[in-house]
Amino acid sequence: MGASLFEKMLLTGARCISDGALLFVGFHWPMLMARIARRLHAPNIVIVYENGIVEDRLTSILPTSPCDLVAAESAAVCAGSLEALYMWLASGRVEMAILEAPIVDRYGNVNTTAVGPYAAPKVRLPGSGGGTELSSLGRNLMLVSASTNRRSYPERVDYVTSPGYLNGAQERNRLGYKPDTGPKTLVNPLGICRFDDNGEMYLAALHHGVTQSEAQGAFGWQIRARQGLDVLPEPTEHELNIVRQELIHAKERYYLLPEG
Repeated sequence: MGASLFEKMLLTGARCISDGALLFVGFHWPMLMARIARRLHAPNIVIVYENGIVEDRLTSILPTSPCDLVAAESAAVCAGSLEALYMWLASGRVEMAILEAPIVDRYGNVNTTAVGPYAAPKVRLPGSGGGTELSSLGRNLMLVSASTNRRSYPERVDYVTSPGYLNGAQERNRLGYKPDTGPKTLVNPLGICRFDDNGEMYLAALHHGVTQSEAQGAFGWQIRARQGLDVLPEPTEHELNIVRQELIHAKERYYLLPEG
């Protein structure tokens, strides 16, 4: 059976991780992508979690969250949360940050707080965790969304939990964010989006079988596509086997997998 778009998304995110990199990894699919990368091509990555655990090897069990002490199994270092967020992340020591973005807008602003008015929302979401710090301070930030639903990609989020480029890159710069921060990539089941000099998202590459019109139809605004859109390489049999092994593991560890 061929790879699903969700499986391709996990592999695409994993392929973006370089061996030997020091990563700050957020909750959920970013954790699984980092684990897949470690098994496939990046055994020497070092992962920092928001609670201060530094994971420098493949753990025998997939952690369910950044606070799961499974991640501390034989860990060389366990720092405190403030040390992780500020001595590692804010100091610029972290080379790449990965953050799940269940609702993200055209300028890479992420909402994990409330759908609808903040005071009387339609849905109250779980909040930031370390997402605000990752999006504010993280270098080479990669956003991850498992959704292809337009509701996940509004033109403007109802609430900015984790700042992208706000209303554009000039505003982010004016407010004093470091110039090398802000989202660089969004990975989802359609492919890869990137951000232009003004901080606006555009389609950069699609998974095999996804058309440009299908991809553009998943966003709540007229998202631009790069001229000569790339088509991402299909998974090899070995890559797909690793992804599927990790998905079985994730299901056993109470990760909620998308249907299909």
